[in-house]
Amino acid sequence: MKKIDLSRLMTLACVILTSSKWGVAENWPGWRGDGSGISNEKDLPLEWSEQENVKWKTSIPGTGHSSPIVWKNHVFVTTAVAGDESVESFKGGIYMGGNRDKPDDSEYTYRLICLDADGGSIRWSKDVLQQKPKTRRHTKNTYASETPVTDGKYIFASFGSAGLYCVDFEGEVVWKRDLGTLRVQRGWGTGSSPVLFKNTIIVNCDSDDDSYITAFEKTTGEPVWRTERDEGASWSTPYLFEAKGRTIVVTNAGKRMRGYDAETGKLLWECAGGSMITVPSPVSTKDMVFLSSGHSISFLPQPIIAIRPEASGDITPTGGKTQSQGVAWLHSKGGPYVASPIAVDNYLYVPLDRGTLTAYEAQTGKIIHEEQKLGDRNTITASPAFGDGRLYIQTEDGECYVLKMGPTLEILAVNKLDEVFCASPAISEGKIFLRGRKHLYCIGK
Repeated sequence: MKKIDLSRLMTLACVILTSSKWGVAENWPGWRGDGSGISNEKDLPLEWSEQENVKWKTSIPGTGHSSPIVWKNHVFVTTAVAGDESVESFKGGIYMGGNRDKPDDSEYTYRLICLDADGGSIRWSKDVLQQKPKTRRHTKNTYASETPVTDGKYIFASFGSAGLYCVDFEGEVVWKRDLGTLRVQRGWGTGSSPVLFKNTIIVNCDSDDDSYITAFEKTTGEPVWRTERDEGASWSTPYLFEAKGRTIVVTNAGKRMRGYDAETGKLLWECAGGSMITVPSPVSTKDMVFLSSGHSISFLPQPIIAIRPEASGDITPTGGKTQSQGVAWLHSKGGPYVASPIAVDNYLYVPLDRGTLTAYEAQTGKIIHEEQKLGDRNTITASPAFGDGRLYIQTEDGECYVLKMGPTLEILAVNKLDEVFCASPAISEGKIFLRGRKHLYCIGK
């Protein structure tokens, strides 16, 4: 008789109980949910405006481009509140420059806020630190751009150079860790979010000084492993990729894209060819993981690379080739600047910063449709989400494009809210949570 794997049965039971098709809310616990941006929720709203299908709208003090996360009827967001509001400068769009000569000249309060998912009231607000910022930031960045992650008992919130914090569901700080002073390219500030793996919290800390990736035990904050990285600044959140019976932490960066063993931090594979400005997070479908990056400036590389699950060692294609032992395909152009792609079934969808969308066949890299325009003069900073068979793409100017996916893209709705949006959407219990510059919106029927 075949031996029953009880742990796998328990995992399957949890999946069934949390699946929306069984009438139970699906959580959205971290950056892009589980990192993919994909929700199994059904019956999501198609259309909304300031007057229609906004269930609630709650003012969030300070500034932050971190995305909301959801666990049952709890919504969590981070923010950084300046004592002097005049320093909270912001300039949207795509442009050269944006560098600042020094850190903001004001003390900031770094804060985690818990809201009620049903009514939008603030359950509690926890200030984890008050200090003047250690580092500069880009005029489009904030001091709270990292999305927190939760396991349903604790929330893990990173504020980059201001530290990593574990907070329980009552708003009490359990532990905190200093990540060091992360000095990044041109003083643009940080943005890589923590991810959960089993009993550890993994954080990628790339800077122009000493870069590293590390794992802490989630209940105590004690170090589990740390791997030094020969890398410069990057803003990409690591992605957990299941491949050949192991979990790989995939990191995107300028010098090398890399895969590490999630249990030990051991380097498994690496690939050269990234962009000097690396923001998008990896995604996966069809047993491949996709890394991309690039700026809209034409002379910079804008790679999109598909990595096979059996990748090992240095998998950089050589001699002008577009394949190798670990690389299924690559394009040297077409990578996004800030927004992360989304991979659903047979397709990889890549939103570009100037308001267009390109779709690729995931297995081959064949372009299905190229730079489909979404409206006029749009800027896309938020990463897209998928749910109810639709793709949701939020623009900075407040328009959310809802698209039917497949070989041809069809715009089903364009929904306008009166705010600037840089944070990525969250989806849970039939609702869409959108964080603007000043408010958190809950969209639902």
